[in-house]
Amino acid sequence: MKRKVLLTPLKLNFQKIWLASFFIIFQFGFSQQGSALDFDGVNDYVNCGNILPASYTKEAWIYVKSLSTQNNIISGGDSDAQHAFWIPNSSGKLTAGHNGAWFSVEDSVPLSINTWYHVAVTYDAATTTLKLYKNGELVDTNTDVDPVDGGNMVRLGAFNNAANSFTGTMDEVRIWNRALSPGEIASHMNCELLGPEAGLIAYYKFNQGIANANNASVTTLQDSSGNNYNGTLNGFALNGTSSNWVGNSVINTGTICSTLNVSSVEKTKFKLFPNPATNKLFLRSEQPILHVEVINFLGQTVIKQEINSVEAEINLSSLTPASYWVKVKTKQDLETIKVIKK
Repeated sequence: MKRKVLLTPLKLNFQKIWLASFFIIFQFGFSQQGSALDFDGVNDYVNCGNILPASYTKEAWIYVKSLSTQNNIISGGDSDAQHAFWIPNSSGKLTAGHNGAWFSVEDSVPLSINTWYHVAVTYDAATTTLKLYKNGELVDTNTDVDPVDGGNMVRLGAFNNAANSFTGTMDEVRIWNRALSPGEIASHMNCELLGPEAGLIAYYKFNQGIANANNASVTTLQDSSGNNYNGTLNGFALNGTSSNWVGNSVINTGTICSTLNVSSVEKTKFKLFPNPATNKLFLRSEQPILHVEVINFLGQTVIKQEINSVEAEINLSSLTPASYWVKVKTKQDLETIKVIKK
């Protein structure tokens, strides 16, 4: 006798399946990876350890939300490294110094809040020279600054633990073991570095966590220099739109620079970079450069600049994208090089 098998129809609720699929797609499609770190100006800071070299470059992108706090960017402390790169609330101006002389270099113009700036400070211990940069431009120099006393601790967003705090957002922090040139700073400030670079001590991309979400477990700031100087987050809420990983950086994640100065023309007596160039072209020479001419392919001189220095900066912003000849005259040599204006 055959047994009759009853098949129970499977009932599918297509509406619920569609809604579940939508929420899954929405969550994965619209959750944004963090690309910067927001500091609340109260007690947020990152401890990067004892990593500051004797000669250095410190650089970062910053978005300041308030000028009422002391806004330390990349600094040390009273007892473990007396260096400060900051925006004092007394002036609102980008400032840096060592060993109690905290105003050794200072911008002449206060920063604006809610605005992204690229900021950098370089120090050459051999010449005791401190230089301050804003958006790739040199804004102040001091040639009589003693080396850092007391140690080589580095904190992001504070001087001393949880004190003199930064209020705003920070991205693309880099620390080098030498004073970068103006051309080097300008040529790589608008993109991410590909990886380890000669002289790069620590490199923090801030591409971590989920923007504005609960990131309670993401308490380490990863170092991409290859030296494993990871930073430790202190005081951050790590949930919500402030004191947390956020996604409003001015640098697009994945926009990669060429290796530092690899797009350059090396001659036996001088260097020209970057090439191709966007708006600025930099030259460095063993001999003083007397003058520079930029010539188009019709043979017309479109830029002529007197220099009389071993370094030169040529503004190409008025030129249309094309190929040009750059003629460089020193006391003993004359070189003509093809340059591409992007």
